[in-house]
Amino acid sequence: MPSLVINGNHIEANKESRRVVLRRAGDDAMAAGTLHVPLTDVDRATVVGHPRVSISVLQTLMKEGIPVAFISEKGHWYGTLHPDGDRNAARRLLQYRQQDRPAARLACARQVIHAKIRNQRRALQRLAANRNESKASAHLDTLEALKQLARKAGTASSLDELRGIEGTAAARYFRQLAAFFPENVPFNGRSRRPPRDAANALMSWTYTIVLSEVDAALRLQGLDPCLGWLHEMNAGTPALALDLLEPLRAPVCDLLVLNLLNHAILGPDDFHVSAEDGGTYLNEAARKKFFLHYESHLQRKFKPAPEAPHTDLRQCIARQVWTVLRLLENPAAEDAPLFLMP
Repeated sequence: MPSLVINGNHIEANKESRRVVLRRAGDDAMAAGTLHVPLTDVDRATVVGHPRVSISVLQTLMKEGIPVAFISEKGHWYGTLHPDGDRNAARRLLQYRQQDRPAARLACARQVIHAKIRNQRRALQRLAANRNESKASAHLDTLEALKQLARKAGTASSLDELRGIEGTAAARYFRQLAAFFPENVPFNGRSRRPPRDAANALMSWTYTIVLSEVDAALRLQGLDPCLGWLHEMNAGTPALALDLLEPLRAPVCDLLVLNLLNHAILGPDDFHVSAEDGGTYLNEAARKKFFLHYESHLQRKFKPAPEAPHTDLRQCIARQVWTVLRLLENPAAEDAPLFLMP
């Protein structure tokens, strides 16, 4: 698979020739084992927890142009070690100039929230159709509300107004989304930092993993992920990466979460409550299952439109980065769409 995941505190990663060798000593929960991963099969790497990763592995990944994301066992993204292969300062200059043009930022932010709400609506439509609930009154009311909010997002006169529209849409969306979670892993509204239940733990974890991919994709094109449109520029905040995550939350993250839970790929036993902060988190074995299905989810081929060629969600992330480049040149460009769920 294109992603190398080094997951857990009992893993040791070393380099042998053109391969990364992963060894696990084994314990009461998981058996010992060794895995050889050819570097030619790796496009990105994720390090979860505190495995023992040799400097030679990290150096080789950098030489090969492979970004390495570091994630805590609780789903906190520390950052990404990125190869210094793109020195396109001209693109960052365009970003800096746009920060001094409020109208341009607002125009781009409108597109972000319009796409996000449109995708929330489309995700609910697909979920309801799968359960033959497309004509339920609560479902139809939510769809109509999201339709109107998406229209308002396209004409918002300020970033504050736009954020208010986003918040209203999110409340309506999550209220309806709760009906699609299984009874043994219910969703009772968003909670984060820390997540208070298994549903929120898996949602937050998935958002973090996708955010790290978006951040790496931006850096690969010489862009500064901290200079965004909707999210404010604050120290340590990848504002632009968060902007691009917004349209992906419902179709990429939430649908994956529901698939994992409704098909019992993950269940209550795959989570634990931390004595440190009272939050709920995935255990090591659950993270392994998650990454296997996550890769399959992002690489599954589909047609974004009837006449369009097949693509996958990972390519859609890359295309959103190219959309950023187009919008930096022309914030009102109509030929630079963000991802819209088919």
